[in-house]
This record gives sequence, C-alpha cells and structure tokens, in this order.
Amino acid sequence: MALRSSNLSDEKGKIYYAVPVLIIVVVFVAYFFGWEIGAYMNKDSTAYNLVELTNMINDQIDSGKSSGTFYVKGVTEEEINQINDYICSLNGVVERYAVTDKIRGGMKVKFVYDISDNYYVYRKYVYGEGIPSDRPAAKKLYDEVVLILKTIIAPNMTDYEKELAIHDYIVANCQYGFVEHSKEYAFCAYGALVQKTAVCNGYAEAMALLLNCVGIENDIMTGWGNDVLHAWNRVKLDGNWYHVDATWDDPLPDKGSFVSHMYFNVTDDVMDNEHEWEDGDYEPCESDDYNYFEVNNSVGDYVSFKNKVTFEASRNSNGIVEVVATDYSEDAYDMGFIFEIPGIESYQLGILEYGDDHVITIYLNQKE
Repeated sequence: MALRSSNLSDEKGKIYYAVPVLIIVVVFVAYFFGWEIGAYMNKDSTAYNLVELTNMINDQIDSGKSSGTFYVKGVTEEEINQINDYICSLNGVVERYAVTDKIRGGMKVKFVYDISDNYYVYRKYVYGEGIPSDRPAAKKLYDEVVLILKTIIAPNMTDYEKELAIHDYIVANCQYGFVEHSKEYAFCAYGALVQKTAVCNGYAEAMALLLNCVGIENDIMTGWGNDVLHAWNRVKLDGNWYHVDATWDDPLPDKGSFVSHMYFNVTDDVMDNEHEWEDGDYEPCESDDYNYFEVNNSVGDYVSFKNKVTFEASRNSNGIVEVVATDYSEDAYDMGFIFEIPGIESYQLGILEYGDDHVITIYLNQKE
C-alpha cells in the first residue's frame, strides 16, 4: 500500500505541475498566435489591407446585413474610425464599430451598419421585395424612381442611351445646394431625385441608384475635385469603364434645362485635369468609345468646329453647342463667323481644357 500511495502522490504532483504549464502554453499561443488562429478559422472574414476590408464591408451592406465581424491586419484604428470615407455609401454606411480583440498588430472588429433607403428602393424595383413600414422616405423615393424611369427609359434603348437619359434627367432637374430644413438629404439620392436639390454625393447616389435599377454596372468614386472632397460615378459599358460626373455637368450659375456633357463617359486623362483619386482602388478608364463627343461626332479641328456650330445654329438660333476642339488656340479660333449665321445676334463662350484638347461651349443668343 505504501508503494501505491507513493505512486499516486507522484501522479498528483505531475498533474499539479502540468496544469499551470498548460495554462502558460495556452496563454502563450493565444497571445502570439491568437489572431492568426482566428484569421485561419475565418478566412472569408479576414482582411489584410484597407482595400480588402472596404470591399468586404461593401459586400455585406449590399446584401442588406445589419452587422459583420472581421479579422483585420494592416489597417490602422484611425482608418477604421474613418471607414465611411472609403466605402461606397449607396446602400448604407457603418453606424458604429467596436474592436473586440487586439493582439500583436491584428484586430477583431465588429461593424454595425445603417442600411440606406436606396437599398430598399432597389430591392423593391428589381425583385419586388417590400419596403419596411418604418421607411417612409424609401417609399417616396421608390415612387419617384418608378415615375422617372417610366418617363425617360424606353425598352429598345441601348445601355449608352439609358445612361445618357439618366445623366441628363438628373442634371436638368437637380440644383446644386441644400434644402434648408433637411440638409442631410442633400448627400443622398433622395435629395437629388425627390427634393431636386443635392451636393456631389447626392448626384452620384442618384446616378448609381437609377443605373442599378436599369441593370447597368457602375460604382461611386470618391476623391478630390480641385482639392475639395468630391464624389462621382464610373460606368461600365461593353467591358470598359468610363468616368461620369453629373455634378460638374450641372452648370453654375444654373442654366435651366441645359445639360453639359463635358464629363460624360471620359477617360482618366480627361479627369486628371481637375480630379484626383487613389489609382490603385479602381480599374483604369482608358476607352473613349462611348464618350459623348465621340458618339455625336463633335470632335475635330477648326473647320469641323465652324461646320458644327453653323449647322446647329441653323436648327436652333437659341441653342447651345458643345464641341471638342483638337487644335484650339486663341489666335486660330476666330469666332467672327458666328455673326454671319442668320438669326444670331449674340453669344456667350466657354472654353475649358479637356485632356490634351479643349471643350468649347457656345450659348447662342443667350445672356448669362
């Protein structure tokens, strides 16, 4: 019995010794490898940089999810705090977040989303899903979207024609600015389409929402315009991406129903003049196949410019002519011929750089 008692004592001693060692090992592994283990077990929810994180958040918001938890590495807390500056706001934004674990440079972060009215409008328009009863603004926006698309879109239109109709409607019917009693809507599609007043993000959301509803691939770009935070759209037609800036195509001061097309389906080279964005975040826009001026044969030299203005003026002496001049110089472009056109007594002239070229806009018989 004495021998057995001794063996039991030794075994208990080994157990007592092993338990703290095991605890130390577990703590060691958790401390040094906890994030890696969590990331390995949750590969679909792991982001190693800001681009991956924003794409995952966008996917969840676009799916209507209320929250999501991610294993994050290579992203600072400051970037997480400013995450709404990086994600697409069309279908929602991050309402709040919490860092639930932080180990050796990696974080486990839970995000809670605020799903926007645009999401419910799109789901209703395309899939016939109901709009929640506590979303009266979404219901009003949906009714407006139905009315607009019924008015401007025809069944036989090409995607280019649909995009142009949507762009022209927004520019012609929305004014840049704020509605005093509800300024927050100026940043949303609701402001641009229902209140007819918005700032750049509202224009961009309105474009994106209507394009989504008619099945045209697009996204919202964020960056800077003349060193000011700015938002605009990219549209994909026949496999190529194009920039579209409806805000900058809306003249200031307001020109009523006139719609500029200077920033309709343009390349990176054209946008580079006054816009900036993070190149690595977006595929390049290099094609001009569906550029407005190319499609409408409004690109050429001085002779082409004269012929275009003369032809358009003969059709409408109070019209507006937009042309891309490939050889513009102040000395070479004599505008005196305009007064030789019957019915033209005055004009206003606008000339802006357009990549390597210039856009010339002639306001016939119109005063500022």
